Amino acid sequence: MRFVTPELFYVACATPLLVIALHLYDRARRRHLTRQLGELPVIGKVIASASPGRRLLKDILAAVGLGLVVFAAARPQLEGKRKVELRGLDVVIAVDVSKSMLVDDVGPTAEMTRKKYETTRLARTRELATAVIDELPGDRVAPVVFAGAAAHFPLTEDHQVATRFLADLGPNDLPPGSNVAQVIRASRCLLRPDLYDDPRLQCSKIGRRGHGGDPLRGESLDPKELVEDEDKLEQKVERGKAIVIFTDGGEADAETVREVRIAGELGIALFLVGVGTTQGGVVYDVDPFSGKRSTNPKHDVNGNTVTSKRDDAGMRAIAEAGGDADRYLVAGERGEVDPMPIVEMLRAVNRGLATRQVKEMKDIYQPFLFIALMLFVIEAAIGTRRRRKYPEAA
Repeated sequence: MRFVTPELFYVACATPLLVIALHLYDRARRRHLTRQLGELPVIGKVIASASPGRRLLKDILAAVGLGLVVFAAARPQLEGKRKVELRGLDVVIAVDVSKSMLVDDVGPTAEMTRKKYETTRLARTRELATAVIDELPGDRVAPVVFAGAAAHFPLTEDHQVATRFLADLGPNDLPPGSNVAQVIRASRCLLRPDLYDDPRLQCSKIGRRGHGGDPLRGESLDPKELVEDEDKLEQKVERGKAIVIFTDGGEADAETVREVRIAGELGIALFLVGVGTTQGGVVYDVDPFSGKRSTNPKHDVNGNTVTSKRDDAGMRAIAEAGGDADRYLVAGERGEVDPMPIVEMLRAVNRGLATRQVKEMKDIYQPFLFIALMLFVIEAAIGTRRRRKYPEAA
């Protein structure tokens, strides 16, 4: 049992004692007054009809009743369980954090200006990805960041953890490059942990931190056998699964096309969101300590300045490999970010039906209030004087 207002529990325990103490004080005061009044005949008749036992009983009933009222006000609760039905989607939100994402060919948003963020593709993409996650209440999200390799966090219902993961990792945390095939492989392994041990799917190199895709709250690292039953879903219909990749470019090479097709065979919808502009901009080196863009342009092996522009053709080809070129969207380059085109695509994905046993605290103050009310009624019905069979004549 727990209490919403535990302080009142201690008050409830002290209340009957206080009332009994007042009763004893009142009894002593009455005796003192009686001795002062002497042995007058009228006083004798009054004293003879008084019932100290009834008065004590009334005070005890009032004390217990008042204590129960305060006890109920503390809102005692017991832990219970109930089943809830959930229609949900499992979504991987993958953000490219390669050096090209630090190009400043996009416009700032009000949020970026207020927080004094650098006006880069990466900053704008993080804000857009966060906005998409905010529009997915009830869905599980697995955040992934990638460059030459992919780093991931398991599926979680804690969207704040997901957005924090996307914000914490940058170009200095991963090898250089932009390996779209690797991020698709990592994403499908997160979405289908039941196929983790299938050697054909090459998921063995993808870490299973947090049980490889089981729903988590926060950053739980508990062994699988210690995870409570209420964190498990009983799926009536397979949950919808989708991958959303935010990047400025990608190549539809053989490995990428293979991963796209495997994802499709597993029932995973793949969406790509292009960031940046087709005009592009200069790629700068990254400060190894701060992780921010330096003032030194990046040069290739021939000494030429490296530039980057959004590769619409390459990303559209990847989407076409999945069977639908319309699953490639271009993010806004200026003004505020708009997550709704992406959200609408995700809403079109079939959502499965699952049931979950969830803990909930149930109020149990009602019986205590009822008992207190009955005690007050009984107390009011009891008189303080006894009946006499043969009262003396006046």
